[in-house]
Amino acid sequence: MNVSGTGSMEQMQMQMRKMDGSGGGHGQGGMKDIMQSLSSEDRTAMKEGLSSMSSDDRISTVVQMKEIDASTLSAEDYTQALLDLLNQTNTNDAENDSFSVYA
Repeated sequence: MNVSGTGSMEQMQMQMRKMDGSGGGHGQGGMKDIMQSLSSEDRTAMKEGLSSMSSDDRISTVVQMKEIDASTLSAEDYTQALLDLLNQTNTNDAENDSFSVYA
């Protein structure tokens, strides 16, 4: 078993992820950039909201969050837009869950 070969393969995959912007928020406008712009309370709310979502909803919500242009909004408006999007997704999930219970 070639351990060093495995390590270099993982390094190459990580470099490829970084180049295409999917390396865990290292790309432009990544989740890391979004979270850094928030207060610690808003970060906590964001993490809790995202963790309560299904994987598909979380991916969709993060993509939508990345599309919000922070350069055209004040810090407060940007934060509110992110939290509104998060709450909208969670509300839709709750409505879908309750519908499936009563259906």
